[in-house]
Amino acid sequence: MQAVFNLALPFFALIFTGFLAARAKMLGTSTVGGLNTFVFYFALPALLLIETYQAPAVTGAVAALMTGYYVPGIALFFITAFIARRAMHLRPADAAIQGLGAVFSNVGFIGLPLIILLFGSEAALPAVLIVMGDTIIMLGLATAMIEADLGTGRSRFALFGQIIGGVARNPIVMAGVIGLSLNLLAVPVPEPVFRYGSLLADAAGPCALFALGATLAGRPISEGAGETAWLCLLKLLIHPSLVAIMVIWVVDLPPVWIAVAILQAALPIAANVYVLAQRYQRRPEQVSTAIFFSTALGVLTLTLLISLLYPI
Repeated sequence: MQAVFNLALPFFALIFTGFLAARAKMLGTSTVGGLNTFVFYFALPALLLIETYQAPAVTGAVAALMTGYYVPGIALFFITAFIARRAMHLRPADAAIQGLGAVFSNVGFIGLPLIILLFGSEAALPAVLIVMGDTIIMLGLATAMIEADLGTGRSRFALFGQIIGGVARNPIVMAGVIGLSLNLLAVPVPEPVFRYGSLLADAAGPCALFALGATLAGRPISEGAGETAWLCLLKLLIHPSLVAIMVIWVVDLPPVWIAVAILQAALPIAANVYVLAQRYQRRPEQVSTAIFFSTALGVLTLTLLISLLYPI
């Protein structure tokens, strides 16, 4: 447990450092925005590309991972949306936001650095598959449900094109695709190019965690303790528990892939949920509050989970 504490404390302390720096007005809004841009468009894609390129060859576990992770994820999305409709009397668009909050993990700014830190290149492939699956499947489901409710007049073809376009413009997803392609084709990468990518990749973890803390400091926090507690319970406990049942007892996965799936499911709510809520003006303040508290509580729940899964 001491080894896990020594590993986790510096990791989460970086988030808290960024939070304090922003609260102390040491970072302006434009500075935080620039840092997030560097992380999202340069450092994290470089990390994912380098690690995916060095990962062991693809195995037959891909289908099992997608089944084990997304069968419970999709089920929980619709169950959460149903409860939001029936018990909280929310309209379908708001229910979709709640459903997404229950299953959409912060796989970028927290998940990728943490997974690579714990398990190295062997964990890169399952990590990028979940990043891609979340972007295509879960974000696509929520967007389709919101569009159907709000009736913006967008055709199904246009909606599909929007989702695919969003995936193609996501640098983290595309970096994983490129890295995996280079891996499969055994394309040699020149040493200077590899070292350049490695330098960027080395900055990904610290910068992503610091930027996340600074971003959280600027998020609005509203009332709604019951809704916040409900979403934190779903995201931090129910989602990983359902995924754990599937990947341990139902599908056949390598040990590291099992650990990656459970840890990714146990991550706090992603900022993408707030972006979608803000875009459609569907309870953005409540979502922002849930993101903040799920991240704070995630320090404890993830540390405990890591103690169970690492060393694997």
